Amino acid sequence: MANQEKLIELVKQRYTWDVSGFLDEKSTEKKDIKKKSSSKKDTKKDAAENKSILKAEKDYKEALAYIKDAIAPAFMKVHQDKIRINNTYAKTFFVYSYPNFLEGNWLSPVINWDVKFDMSLYVYPIESAFVQKYLRKRLTQLHSERSINAEKGLINDPWLEAQIQDVEELRAKLTRWMEKYFHMGLYITVYAESEDQLTRVWKDIETILAGRNVLQKQSYLRAEQWFVTTGPFAKDELGVYRNISTGGLSTTFPFSSSTLSHDDGILYWVNTHNNSLILYDRFKSENANMVVFAKSGSGKSFAVKLEVLRMLMMGIDIIVIDPENEYRPLVETVWGSYLDVSLNSNERINPFDLPMGMKDHEEKPWDLLRSAVINLLGLMNLLLGKLNPEEESIMEKALMTTYSLKWITIEDDSIIGKEIPIMQDLQDVLETMDGGKSLVIRMEKYTSGIFAGIFSKRTNVDLKDGLQVFSVRDLDDVLRPTTMYVILNHIWNMVRSSNKKRILVVDEAWNIMQHDDSAKFLFGLVKRARKYNLWITTITQDVEDFAASTYGKPIITNSSIQVLLKQSSASIDALQNIFKLTEQEKYILLNSAIGQGLFFAWAEHVWIQVVASFYEEQIVSSDPNR
Repeated sequence: MANQEKLIELVKQRYTWDVSGFLDEKSTEKKDIKKKSSSKKDTKKDAAENKSILKAEKDYKEALAYIKDAIAPAFMKVHQDKIRINNTYAKTFFVYSYPNFLEGNWLSPVINWDVKFDMSLYVYPIESAFVQKYLRKRLTQLHSERSINAEKGLINDPWLEAQIQDVEELRAKLTRWMEKYFHMGLYITVYAESEDQLTRVWKDIETILAGRNVLQKQSYLRAEQWFVTTGPFAKDELGVYRNISTGGLSTTFPFSSSTLSHDDGILYWVNTHNNSLILYDRFKSENANMVVFAKSGSGKSFAVKLEVLRMLMMGIDIIVIDPENEYRPLVETVWGSYLDVSLNSNERINPFDLPMGMKDHEEKPWDLLRSAVINLLGLMNLLLGKLNPEEESIMEKALMTTYSLKWITIEDDSIIGKEIPIMQDLQDVLETMDGGKSLVIRMEKYTSGIFAGIFSKRTNVDLKDGLQVFSVRDLDDVLRPTTMYVILNHIWNMVRSSNKKRILVVDEAWNIMQHDDSAKFLFGLVKRARKYNLWITTITQDVEDFAASTYGKPIITNSSIQVLLKQSSASIDALQNIFKLTEQEKYILLNSAIGQGLFFAWAEHVWIQVVASFYEEQIVSSDPNR
C-alpha cells in the first residue's frame, strides 16, 4: 500500500506543470536558464525517479497478484447443471411462478434455513404509463374473448372473469397511485459437500416453496451466469423475472420479527438479523420463567439488569438475590431496598416465618403450617447435614411442638397477634426429646456458636415495593447455599401474602443447585410460582453443573424463555444437547461478541444484541474499569 501511494505521488510530481511560467515571460526565461544549467542533474534525477516508479509498479503488481491468489479457489469446474469449486458443489434455482395471494414474510423459512446458500432478489421498477398501455391492450383482448364466447352461446368461463376482474382492479390502483409495478427475479444458489447432499438440499427447498405454491426450476447450460447472478456483484445476467405489484412485492420482504413484538411489552434486545427491535411481554408467555446461560464476562448480568430497570418502569416488583453486590448502584438509583445478608450484618431473616395470608383461600387451614415444616426440614438437612429417617422423624415432631408452644397449630395456623418461634426455641424442644441430643450438638453452632445470630433471630427488615435486593457477597461459602435457601423461603412467604406481579432474579444459581434440598426448593418455586404471579429468572455460568443436578433440567424445561449468550467450547456440547441447537446456533454462541447471543421465546429463535442507552449503561454496567 505504501508503494502504491509512493507511485501516485511520483507520477503527480513528474507531470505537474508550472502554470505560473506561462503568465510571466521573464520568469520563464529565468527558469529556462536554470533548467539548462541543471540539465545534467535533472537527467540523473529523472533516471532515479523512473527507477523508483518501475520498482513501485512491480511491488504493486506482485501484491495484487498475491491477493487474487489468496482469495481465488484452487479450481472451478462448470457443468451443465452445477459448478464445482474445490470440493464444494453449487446449484442454482429460479422462481418462475407465484400464487395469486402470499402471506407476509413467506420467505422466512428459506431465510432461516440451516444450510449454506446465497439468495438474490432483483427488483426493477416499471413506468406506470407502459403498464397501463399493456393492461389496456390485455383488457381489450379479454373482453373480446368473452364476447366471442357469448356469441357462440358458451357459458361464462370463471378463469376469464377472474382475469378481467384482476386487470381492472390493477388499472384502478395504478391510476390512483395506490400501486406501482415491478419486474422481480428471485434466484437461490445452494452449496453442499457432495452431489447426493446437493440433491437432498434441492428437494428440501422444493418442498418448502411448493408448500406455498411457489414453483421453481433448476438452471441448465448457464451455470456460470447463475453463479454470478447470486454472487455479491449486483449483476443479473439472466433476466428471468415475474411481473408483480407493490402489494405482492411487499410480501417478499424477508426479514420480520412481528412474532416477538407485543404492543405492551418492553424493549429487550435488537434482532441482529434485521436490526429490528424485540418488544416482548414475558407475562404473555405460557409461563414467564426465564433462564440465562453465559460464560463469565459475556454480559449476562448486564442484560438481566437492563431488563430489571425497564420492568420497574412498568410497575413490576423485582426481587434479586445478588451474589456479587452488582445491583447496589441500581438500588440507589431507583430508591429500592437493599438487604446485606451476612454474619456481620444487623439485618436478619427468621426461617420460621409464615406468610401473613394466602392468595388461594380454598386451601385448608393447616396448609401454611405444613408447608413451613416441610421447608424447615429441608433447611435442617442443609444446616445439620443429611438427616437419617429417625432424625428426620424427631425433627418433624420437634418443629410441630415448637410452633404449638407459640399457639400456632394445625387447627389454627394464623399468625395474627402471635409470636413466631426462632431456632433457639427449636433447640430447647429438642433438648427435652429422646434422641435429640445429636441434633442439639449440631445445632449449637447456629444458636450460640460461630454462626450464631444469622438464623436464630427474628426478622427485623421491612422491604418496600419496587426493587428488593438480597446481597450474599460477604457470606462464607459454607453458609451461602443455606442462606439462599432461607432467602428464597422468605420471598416465597412474602409472595403468598399478596397478589402482585413480581419477578425473582436468582443470580449465580449454581450455588443453590449444589445441594439437592435447595435445588428442590428452587424447582418448586419455578413450578408453583405462576399461581402467585411470581416469575423466576435463573442466571448461571456453570451450565454443566446446573444441568447435572436432578432439578436443573426440569427448571430449564419449565422456563418458556431462554437466553444464551457467548459460551465456552467446554460447555457448548452440553447446551447443544439440552436446547437441541443447530450447528449454526452453536457457531453463533461460540463466536458471539459481548452482549450477543440467542433469545428463545416459544418456538422463535432470534440472534440478539443487548443494547442500552448511555444513561442505562452507566447504571447497569458491572465493568470495574468504568
